[in-house]
Amino acid sequence: MEGPANTGTIQGQRWLKTIGSPVVLFYALPWLMLLLVIGTVSQKDLGIFEAQKIYFSSWILWMGSIPLPGAYITLGAVTVCLLAKFILYSPWRKHQAGIILTHLGILILLIGGMITAFSQKEGYLSLKEGQSGNAVSDYHARVLTVEKDGEVFAQIPFGELQQNESLPGVSLPFKINVDTICRNCMPVPVKDANGRHGLAEQITLQNTASDKEDEGNLSGLVFSLSGLEDDQDGTYLAMEEIPHRPEVTMGEATYRFSMGRAQTVLPFEITLTDFKRDLYPGTDMPRGFSSDVVVKENGVEWPYHIRMNEPLRYKGYTFYQASFSMRPDGEYSVLSVVENKGRIFPYLASTIIFAGLLLHVLIRLKAAKERAA
Repeated sequence: MEGPANTGTIQGQRWLKTIGSPVVLFYALPWLMLLLVIGTVSQKDLGIFEAQKIYFSSWILWMGSIPLPGAYITLGAVTVCLLAKFILYSPWRKHQAGIILTHLGILILLIGGMITAFSQKEGYLSLKEGQSGNAVSDYHARVLTVEKDGEVFAQIPFGELQQNESLPGVSLPFKINVDTICRNCMPVPVKDANGRHGLAEQITLQNTASDKEDEGNLSGLVFSLSGLEDDQDGTYLAMEEIPHRPEVTMGEATYRFSMGRAQTVLPFEITLTDFKRDLYPGTDMPRGFSSDVVVKENGVEWPYHIRMNEPLRYKGYTFYQASFSMRPDGEYSVLSVVENKGRIFPYLASTIIFAGLLLHVLIRLKAAKERAA
């Protein structure tokens, strides 16, 4: 008779055989390719960010009320299948060393892709000539910032704001109520400025259709304050990209509200010394951009030249020359900033795959010569 231990061992072996079976790849790989095609085509209508979120950065893909495996689950199944097959069913023989090494490189590439998917952060740094900065603005995440006497008192992610409710997790000496929130706001004039303060005396915000490219959306909110002193109670407004920031006082403290993009502070500082724009002859169409910057850290600084396809890489961050913007106060260079902890994996995997294929060819040539002899 088989004991419980033997039964468990047999069941475990069956599970491992199932996981490492080619059947998993037979279904997973075509589904992954279908997700890739659909996600790429849908970018035209949904935009890159929304299409990526739905098809490439999701665990579950909802087709109406039907849940289907998303890219994360599919890639996870492929990785686990290849790992089980690599450990259990690889031909661990000397003449198969090249194939084994190649399979190892593919596994490292998949694992690196998963690390990148969960850890990569993207943002941008916009600088004017002579300006320094170390705060990277997120392309997508927005936050409402509450400052007290010039210092950050609280930051509330936009997704946590609820209409007709107070600010979550924030304790203030006065009452605040969110009247209107909009992911993409359209300012409209107000007819009655009674009880309104600051910019809210002139405009209010209406929600409009979101831009398919999330960077083009301008978030904002209209909120009411009560319990303040000196006739400060009333309606206020804060909107992204608008320099006006509502300000109230309570006792000896000053509170200021602003809506903007979430920011990540770099462990060093970047100064833009020169920005150049190359134009096509006879036109105003830019052909390329480049920025001369100075990296500053702990009293040490050094220059670097960033241009398209020649980024600056430093301390896990990569700075690409993305674009430029014209503002009332001058021309700004826009640097795209990427933090990718899995950046080394594609290089490592490619090297291992190349070495494995080369070793496999050399082994086959040696075997052919031995047979010919």
